[in-house]
Amino acid sequence: MSGIAANMSWIGAAVDDPDYYIWCTSPILGPDGKVSLFCSRWPKKYKFDGWSTHCEIARYVGDRPEGPFKFAEVAIPANPEASFGNAVHNPAIARAGDKYVLLYISFDRTRNNKMLTCMAVADSLSGPWKKVNDGKPLLEPSTDPKHWTYDPWAMDNPTFLTYEGKFYVFFKAARTGHQFDSRYGYAVSDKLEGPYVVSDQPCTDNISYIEDANAFLWNGQICLMTTDNFGTHTGIEGAGILWKSTDPAHFRLADAEIGFLRPSEYWGLGANIDLSRAAKLYTSNNVIKFERPGVLMIDGKPAYFYGACGTNFAGEDHTCSYVLKINLPEATPKKPD
Repeated sequence: MSGIAANMSWIGAAVDDPDYYIWCTSPILGPDGKVSLFCSRWPKKYKFDGWSTHCEIARYVGDRPEGPFKFAEVAIPANPEASFGNAVHNPAIARAGDKYVLLYISFDRTRNNKMLTCMAVADSLSGPWKKVNDGKPLLEPSTDPKHWTYDPWAMDNPTFLTYEGKFYVFFKAARTGHQFDSRYGYAVSDKLEGPYVVSDQPCTDNISYIEDANAFLWNGQICLMTTDNFGTHTGIEGAGILWKSTDPAHFRLADAEIGFLRPSEYWGLGANIDLSRAAKLYTSNNVIKFERPGVLMIDGKPAYFYGACGTNFAGEDHTCSYVLKINLPEATPKKPD
């Protein structure tokens, strides 16, 4: 088990907006010391499936990583009537030099609802956000039926990282008919706005479905925090996997650890969670778990964990995201020889 998974303490709801379903939560520390959370959200009147038709990306801001977080503005709006870009989802925020990078996905309704990865950049976390590539997709599924990204929903769950002078977008993909064998791959470029070259092979050797990667650098390694949807890798359905490597092209399960546990493992004393009144709005196999994990780095270390959940623990009729503090133990000083 990773030091992250073993040392988290429950704080509570991070973004709880009673008029919206809140899902993906991507955190970043701003130059003013405040924390911005980029979330996917859609009006709750469209129910849970509204994520694919009416979703927008909103920024919430807090003075402290624990919150409270207040709505700031819509970063990327929804356009329900458009054939492309009608719903935007899966935000991933990062900084690259003096620019902020916001990845997200959208759909092309004219091409079998193809899922496409897009990018916007800004000088400030408050925007305005400029869509790169003239608003066209940054990454698209392959047109080659033999390629591992040949599936309408291939370019999914993106995350961004700058590593050794190059820009990387990690994404989930699979071939048509093999969606539950989805793996992570990457696209790389020498320039922030691309063009990006997609890897010919996956970079993770998972043996069943994973998704929702969050990339960050820690202790000189590239880390990918993903979900383990069916528990095939960790032995815990709904837990997370922390992949670690110094090579963006190769993440081995043999080097991975449990990245996070289910919410109930962190409630402990004082969390005041009464499952008898919790509202299950979205679950898989009735498992209460975190989705779309986001790790906030402070001073080069994982400091806070944010995760959406399909269960509202207060019993309300909308989803929200939760925050936990990562209490990494201090390194033990080496004794002199």
